[in-house]
Amino acid sequence: MQLSPRARLVPAALVALGVTAAGAAQASAADRPERRVQVAMVNFTDSRIPDAGTLENALKDNYFGAGSSLTSYYNEVTGGATTFEAARGDGIAGPVDIDLPAAGCDTGKINDLTRAALAEQGVPEDSYDHLSLVFPAEKAGCDWLALGTVGGGTTWMPVGADGKMSMTALVHEFGHNFGYSHHMRLRCPDGDLGAGCKEDGTSHKTPMGGGGWEAGLTSPELLHNSWLTGDEAKRVGASGTYELRPLYGKGGGVRALDIPLGDDRLVVELRHGSGTLDGEIQGVHAYRVPGGDYAKSALIDPTPDADESTGGDAPADADALAAGTRLTDTARKLEVEVVKAGADAATVSVSLDGVAAPQSAASGTGPDTDAPARTKAEAGGAGTGAGSGAGTDAADGVRPAGGTSELAETGADSGTSVPATVGGGLLLAIGAAFVLRSRRRTAAVTSPRSSRRSSRRSSGRSSRRHSR
Repeated sequence: MQLSPRARLVPAALVALGVTAAGAAQASAADRPERRVQVAMVNFTDSRIPDAGTLENALKDNYFGAGSSLTSYYNEVTGGATTFEAARGDGIAGPVDIDLPAAGCDTGKINDLTRAALAEQGVPEDSYDHLSLVFPAEKAGCDWLALGTVGGGTTWMPVGADGKMSMTALVHEFGHNFGYSHHMRLRCPDGDLGAGCKEDGTSHKTPMGGGGWEAGLTSPELLHNSWLTGDEAKRVGASGTYELRPLYGKGGGVRALDIPLGDDRLVVELRHGSGTLDGEIQGVHAYRVPGGDYAKSALIDPTPDADESTGGDAPADADALAAGTRLTDTARKLEVEVVKAGADAATVSVSLDGVAAPQSAASGTGPDTDAPARTKAEAGGAGTGAGSGAGTDAADGVRPAGGTSELAETGADSGTSVPATVGGGLLLAIGAAFVLRSRRRTAAVTSPRSSRRSSRRSSGRSSRRHSR
């Protein structure tokens, strides 16, 4: 079964936003392990940031703080494979005055004029990999909470008079910069992958799928950017039984199984609260990767309606694959069974081509892989989405729902984009409807991990569930 086009997911009342993509991530930056983030405070001719000093201090914390921040989040989920840092000085520029009225929220002109103004002030485009535009929201009238180019390097973050910003929206939009689509859920009755799977809302397993910013990225998302490599990702080429360790857990071991499924891939992982991540995501989960595009994976859910996000008292593993669960595709002679599932380890057997898997796991080792590990070039490089091109990045955004900044509708992925000329760019972002749960992080990250095998703190995990 192939994933249906994202156009089938969006409701009839679509909202289209034309944006430019000037300033896409530099091609030469794709192989750099450091991602330089530049934040620019922007004033319009008729609308200015009321207290630039207070906002600057808040942005330093939101983007670059040693505790709960954008850079601490991505430094943690990448396991030190890529680091995120302030581009110059403290990473905050401005306020920059641009010759543009706020009304209309012209994202293309905001982008172009701000980049030009920064260059005049000695901040050229080659000094940063990501540019985040922060501007007063009131008169601009943007009908989205935040916006980001898919596979590019630009984010638009309107702020209210109080200067508050949704951290879930910020993490989510940078996820679009790294090439990720919105992360959906596939209902597959009885685990049958061959037919009958239907898309049913979002996965709640990543900030790209309503998981909030306390959720880590999924293993397919990590694979997309080569943030899960070597012994951590087992590319299965023959029947075998494997032991999985938690995706963000301490110690060594296999974190994800990457299994062939016709033209698609099937990725299996174990999640458990580790460090500041995944306090509300537990258990074994599987994802379908359409056409091998790891940025567009979807959660496979064999239950009729389970979803830990839908009930305040639901356990964190309500939609996980329990021991004894089988995922099957008769036509492709595939069977994946969760043999054991615990907090620290899970045992998963994989039967390919009708050959039964051995009964015992070999500490995460199995038969020879069917192909070498993906390289950065295959993954699109650190921080760039596969297929992105300079000047043609699609943009995707988070839209306010019901006037509440912590709840948002989020646009469809770039696959639904339609050409439209705006400010010299050829882009269109299309809005779709689903609610992003935004959470506050309750534990701090003090420094990037040097590797995924380094120890993580387990403190601050006692209170992770919030009212919905």
